[in-house]
Amino acid sequence: MTGVYKIQTHEQLKAIADPLRTKMLMNLVKDAYTGQQLAEMLGITRNNIYFHLKELEKHGIIHVVRKEEKNGIVQKYYRAVASRFIPEDHLLPSLDLMETSRQVFMETLDVTRTKIETAPASSFALDSTSEHHRKNLAGTYRFRATQESFHAFVEEFKGLLDKHFTMEGDESGRSSLSEEEKSYYMSLIAFQDDHENITIR
Repeated sequence: MTGVYKIQTHEQLKAIADPLRTKMLMNLVKDAYTGQQLAEMLGITRNNIYFHLKELEKHGIIHVVRKEEKNGIVQKYYRAVASRFIPEDHLLPSLDLMETSRQVFMETLDVTRTKIETAPASSFALDSTSEHHRKNLAGTYRFRATQESFHAFVEEFKGLLDKHFTMEGDESGRSSLSEEEKSYYMSLIAFQDDHENITIR
């Protein structure tokens, strides 16, 4: 899977603009799944999921990475062709793409909320004996930055991930944890917002 795939046509753009396909694509960026697995994950019928899979495959957004035979039936495993999708300049601005991006952010929040709700209580336990060795973090920040400094932060952040962590799901990495390692989940969301701070009720 490549790092970035450039959307080149309006047809491709429309193919990923559908909210359901956005959810499907977000899952297929993380791992390879069959249509049956995606249908169960998203709570929709197999016929519906296969229709959308064919549309995404037709436009080169996803592809079949392997096939497995089970009970005489060949199962196809689909995967996104890239970890990020960005449009060519001539496709911008695109209202469809803006709403797709918003959907990605909302889906990220939904997944994070589910992770928090289902995590064991020990994930949030406080330990006064190790106040300088945090086991979790949560925070919301509002700041000013130029586009250049924000981009620099994103690049440095990606460098920090590579420096300090072994990313799960990386085919080139190890599949099991060492005795010293723990599994963590991190969600990062940042976007330009010129509105005044809102009151959270």
